[in-house]
Amino acid sequence: MKPLIGISAEMSKDQDHFWLPFVYVETVLKYGGLPLMIPVMGDENLDELSLRLDGLFITGGEDIDPSYYGENPHLKLGKIAPEIDQMESELGKRMLELDKPYIGVCRGLHMLNIVQGGSMYQDMHDQREEYSYLHLQKGPRTYRSHEVELDLDSKIGKILGEEKFRVNSFHHQSCKDVGRDLKVVARATDGNIEAMESKTHSFAFGFQWHPEEFAMAGDETSGKIFEAFIKQAVKRRKEIDDSKKRDRQ
Repeated sequence: MKPLIGISAEMSKDQDHFWLPFVYVETVLKYGGLPLMIPVMGDENLDELSLRLDGLFITGGEDIDPSYYGENPHLKLGKIAPEIDQMESELGKRMLELDKPYIGVCRGLHMLNIVQGGSMYQDMHDQREEYSYLHLQKGPRTYRSHEVELDLDSKIGKILGEEKFRVNSFHHQSCKDVGRDLKVVARATDGNIEAMESKTHSFAFGFQWHPEEFAMAGDETSGKIFEAFIKQAVKRRKEIDDSKKRDRQ
């Protein structure tokens, strides 16, 4: 049975419909999962949803309300979506508590950091002069605009097996203070945090770049991330099912 993977949806400007770029759905399908688009819903539904999901994929999107990390809005803060912030943060917490696999890209990395108590540069270029690259690239989605350096001793490093490579980049915010139990495992060569992983959860990864774009374009190295994600979702579901069987005996 394929694992059920929740993918966070975005909201239209008029707040009259939810939408999701095809690439997220296609990536989950390609590597063996069943994608489920997650719209905004009340907290009363999230406990049941977290029990049914086998994994969570938090996607890119709007800026996160800085009140989540105790700050007032910077002049260059972009558009926020408070309803999505609420849903993603609460669902993310529940999935991490259940030790179900979490993968976040761009905003999804930011949400992982914030849920774990970290903070953000609301506009990285305005607030951190040494971040000298253009991180909001103007090239195609699969264009690799700058280099990152990866810790090969990390979980992500062991999956990818490459110490230096180039990535795409579509953000003006970046992680500042690192959340509890998170480890920075990749940085751009200008110092920006590019990937983090949990030190206490079996599989909780966040990427500043968009590896799903490369995976769907045929890049086998990027595909290893999603192979590992789906494999862990299957493994965790089996662990939970086996535990329930033992409890009934």
